[in-house]
Amino acid sequence: MTLVAIAPLTNIGAAIDRDLATFRKLKRVVIMGGSVDHGYDDLGQVVNKAPDREYNIAMDVQAAQKLFTSGVPLYVMPLDSTQLRLDEVKRTLIFTQSTPLTDALTLLYHQWSRTTHQQTPTMFDPMAVAYVVNPSICPTQALRLRVDDQGYTRREPGEPNVNVCLKSDPTHFFDFFIPRLIRSAETIPGSSRLAD
Repeated sequence: MTLVAIAPLTNIGAAIDRDLATFRKLKRVVIMGGSVDHGYDDLGQVVNKAPDREYNIAMDVQAAQKLFTSGVPLYVMPLDSTQLRLDEVKRTLIFTQSTPLTDALTLLYHQWSRTTHQQTPTMFDPMAVAYVVNPSICPTQALRLRVDDQGYTRREPGEPNVNVCLKSDPTHFFDFFIPRLIRSAETIPGSSRLAD
């Protein structure tokens, strides 16, 4: 079983505390979390911008530390690879389909836009789910990462403890992602693999 975490890791920390032996039976955990080389709004064009405290890690540092040292295979999709912009062209393609899902997404987008006064959402979390279905979307490399007491994910020397995707191809991601939003799940090859 694969566990996908796209929020602060409080429940995962509690599960580890409650029964580490059972938690270690997981095949893997895939998270959207952390910031290794690039921080928020750093798409690789800014020189020497430091990594940030990423929200999902920083909101419960102790839970993140427990997960990173749990011994369960951990696949990390940090800010480095998850800052995928849903631009106007992509939004129009999705919002003009008029399916129950795309209609709900359209309403959520307009609520979000009115509240935040922003136009272009960033698709952080879908990368973690997409990776589970198709790992080629975000190739990983083995690294040793430590969550420090401030909530930063720091590289350190030593034996790798996580697999991290440090760079993604936005075109590849959206070519995979958008058709799945505008088609029924029953018609998508491999959609049942989410339970693997």
